[in-house]
Amino acid sequence: MKIKLLFSDNRRLFLPAIVFLLTGLCAARSSLINAPTSSFSDVAAAVATAVPGDTVLIPAGTNVWTQAVNLNGISLSGAGTNGTVIIDEVSRANNGGQIFILTGNPTYLTELSNLQLRGGVTNTSLNYFGTVVCNGTANASWRIDHVVFNGLYAKNIATYGNAVSVIDHNTFLMKTIAIEDNGYVNGDQFGDQSYVLPPTYGLNSSNCLYIEDNVFTNIIGGQSGVSDGENGARVVFRHNTVLNEFFANHGTETGGRSRSERSFEVYGNTFNFSPSAPNYPYFAIASIRGGSGVIFSNTVNGYASIVGLRNFRSTDAYCRQWYPFCGANGTDPWDSNSPTLYLSGTSSAPNGSGYLQVSGANWTPNQWVGYTLTNTSSGYFSPVSSNSANTMYFLADGLIQSHPPMTFNNGDHFKLYFVYATLDQPGRGSGDLLVDDGMDTNNNEYVINTSFGVPAYPREALEPIYCWSNTLNGALTGMFSSYPGIQSGRDFYNDTPKPGYTQFTYPHPLAIPSATQLAPPTGFKILPQ
Repeated sequence: MKIKLLFSDNRRLFLPAIVFLLTGLCAARSSLINAPTSSFSDVAAAVATAVPGDTVLIPAGTNVWTQAVNLNGISLSGAGTNGTVIIDEVSRANNGGQIFILTGNPTYLTELSNLQLRGGVTNTSLNYFGTVVCNGTANASWRIDHVVFNGLYAKNIATYGNAVSVIDHNTFLMKTIAIEDNGYVNGDQFGDQSYVLPPTYGLNSSNCLYIEDNVFTNIIGGQSGVSDGENGARVVFRHNTVLNEFFANHGTETGGRSRSERSFEVYGNTFNFSPSAPNYPYFAIASIRGGSGVIFSNTVNGYASIVGLRNFRSTDAYCRQWYPFCGANGTDPWDSNSPTLYLSGTSSAPNGSGYLQVSGANWTPNQWVGYTLTNTSSGYFSPVSSNSANTMYFLADGLIQSHPPMTFNNGDHFKLYFVYATLDQPGRGSGDLLVDDGMDTNNNEYVINTSFGVPAYPREALEPIYCWSNTLNGALTGMFSSYPGIQSGRDFYNDTPKPGYTQFTYPHPLAIPSATQLAPPTGFKILPQ
């Protein structure tokens, strides 16, 4: 399929500028090349003779592959999900494990379709880097469609630098994350550039990763996520069917320099969680740890809620494990903090108490809700959830990742600060550019805000999450926050469509059926492992 792409100056592809020459795949492609068998050597040889615009056809057959095939502007199509079966036995050494590496092409569509990828029996260690890897730029395109991902011991698809791209009409039988989007801007390793660029929603989102009309099924019990994103990723997840799984994103507590997913649109999906499945009812269809977006018109059954908002940096002392952003304790330079030390003193609570008690205090009930309490003896901290005249309670179980919940011993010292907003928290958007600037005196990576020349909060715009028209077990249901710093009516809105929002055309233009395309995979066999 040859594609003409017209771009505006800011390199976002706008819908009126998309011209797809849907004259039939055979007519648009330069030539069809038939691989003799579905073996790696035959397919690789056929691809080597192809030029951008060609289509390589793989016949029916089941073969073990131990190497990867690269596609750039070439379409690779099997004989159907029950016909062409490729078994993954690629070595995991040196970040390996890929079977296909797709590179978006500015003129011709790079496409993988109509086959099954199946987990092997020897190389069963987890491949964190993707069985299928997709690389894109803003002026290129790729598509993955009508593929069955059958019990892979790997992230099924890993994407980098989104192009005009769509993953559609596939079936995922999941043992781990199905799709991970690792960034929006090509070469933007940590997401810093994505967090400077303006938001891209609805009609402005054509260069975001689209995931639509797929079926996701968890086949092992433990949930890992149908989609995950980090490093400024921008994802649209729509019209999918999900069984016993959830949509996820990473926050700016993923580890090291990686920043949160920048934006998400989750709508028109069906999520079902079976009463017989482990972890029923699952806590939410979406776990949002950073960024902003829209979540609407999803039909949900068997979950406890629609969205779980998370802000782990507000409860985790991340400098014990990660650098440079650490945790939001009220003094970290990467957050918007009040300069005031509101309280300090000594705990009179019994040893091991899950609360702070201060003898002789006379506080107004709940006057400290939302302030950040630090046990300076342990270095742990957490937002205050309530207080009485002399006792403070704080967020604990289920909201901490890197260490046990904070406790106080008799005599422990404490300080109380206030955090206005944390870096990349849910409901925040574009801000100042962050860049690496060498190493500090402790040989740690030194990152600066380019507007100030030092580590500093990037003045991120308020960009609320909007949630509307979602049903949970038949009833209209919104989202909620356990964190005082993620506030309804400021950082997120329930029962309120996003002002000015119009969803992008559906189906995605790359997924519009042509005479040569197959129907979505149905009735396929799960081949014995």
